[in-house]
Amino acid sequence: MNFKYTDDQIEIRRMVRDWAQGSLAPRAEEVDKTQEFPWDNVKGLMEQDLMGIAYDEELGGGGADAISEAIAMEEVTAACAATGSIMTGHYLGFDAIYLAGNEEQKEKWLRPALEGEKLAAFCLTEPAGGSDPTATRTTAVEDGDDYVINGVKHFITSGAEADFLTVFAMTDRSKGRDGLTCFVVEKGTPGMTPGACDDKMGIRGALTWEMVFEDCRVPKENIVGEIGKGYRLALDVIDRGRIGIAAMCIGVSQRAFDLAVKYAKEREVFGRPISKFQGIAWMIADMGTQLEAARMLTYYAADLKDRGENFSKVASMAKVFGAESAHKIVTTALQIHGGYGYMKEYEIERLYRDQRILELFEGTSQIQRIVISGQILREN
Repeated sequence: MNFKYTDDQIEIRRMVRDWAQGSLAPRAEEVDKTQEFPWDNVKGLMEQDLMGIAYDEELGGGGADAISEAIAMEEVTAACAATGSIMTGHYLGFDAIYLAGNEEQKEKWLRPALEGEKLAAFCLTEPAGGSDPTATRTTAVEDGDDYVINGVKHFITSGAEADFLTVFAMTDRSKGRDGLTCFVVEKGTPGMTPGACDDKMGIRGALTWEMVFEDCRVPKENIVGEIGKGYRLALDVIDRGRIGIAAMCIGVSQRAFDLAVKYAKEREVFGRPISKFQGIAWMIADMGTQLEAARMLTYYAADLKDRGENFSKVASMAKVFGAESAHKIVTTALQIHGGYGYMKEYEIERLYRDQRILELFEGTSQIQRIVISGQILREN
C-alpha cells in the first residue's frame, strides 16, 4: 500500500482531535471513577456525525473512507477509551443490518443509527462461550408470525442503553452453525431485560450488561438476512469490527506514548531529564516504532475493506499486533513514570487498565492467531 494521508483524512483528524480533547478528555477520569454511562459523550458523538462516518451518505452515513473512520476512532479513544468502546459497539450493533438487512430494516434501524438518532448493540457473546458462536444456547422458536427468544447473553456493550440490539439465536440447534439466525430486538420489547451490569477493570464507563431473554417475542420481519445464515453474518460483522478495535489500540497507545515522552522530558534525575539517558531513549524509540507499525497495519486493513478485497486476515493481524503493541507501549510508559505511574492521580494508571481488554474482546489474541494461520495455510 502506497500510503499518504488525504486532505480529508488530515482534516478529520484535526476536527475530531480538537473536539475529543476539549469535550471527552476532561471527563475521562470522572467516567472511570463513577462507572456511569456517559450519555453526554454519546450525544456529542452523534452531534459530531461520528456514529456512521464511513457509511453511504444515501443511507445516512458520512460518506468518508474506512481510514478516516479508523482515524476518528483513534482520536476518540485517545481522549476517552470508554467512549471509544461505546462507539465501536454501536458500529457492531448495526453492521448486520448494513450487510444483510432489507430496505425496510435499513430505513427503520440503520438510518437512525447512522444519523445519530439511535444507539445500537451487538448481542452474540454468552456466559458459556464467547469465541465460539456455534456454542450459542439462546434459542428462537417459530410461533405463528413471530419468533420467541429464550436465553442469556453476556458482556453486551450498551446492552441496557441501546435503542435496538442485533441478537443471534439458534433457530435449529441440530444444524450447528447453520442454525444460527440474527434478529433485531428493540428496547422495551417484553421479555428482554438487563441482568447484571459488569464491574470491570477498565473502560468502566462503557457499561456491559447481561441481557436476559424470557419468552421474548419478535416479529418475523425482524429477521436480518436469511434463517440459518447468522453464523457467517456474525463473523463478517466481527471482521469489520476488528479494524475498529485495532484503531482503539492505536488511540490508547498514542496517548500513553505522548504521556511518556512528556514525562521523560520533564522528569530530572542526576541533574538532567531522564530522556537524555540511553535506556529511556531506546524505550521511547521502541514505543514509537510499535505504534507506527500498528497504525500502518490498521490502515492497510481499512484500505483493503474500502477496495472490496478480502481483509479478514489483515484485520486480525492489525487487531492482535495492535493490542499486544498497546500492552507493551502502555507498560513501558508506566515504567518510564516510575512509582508515579502506579498512582491513580496519574492518567497512565487508567490507560494501563483500559488497555487490557483490547487483547480480549472481538476475539482474544489466541483466536486472532487461529484466524491468521488458517488463512495463511489455505493460501499457501
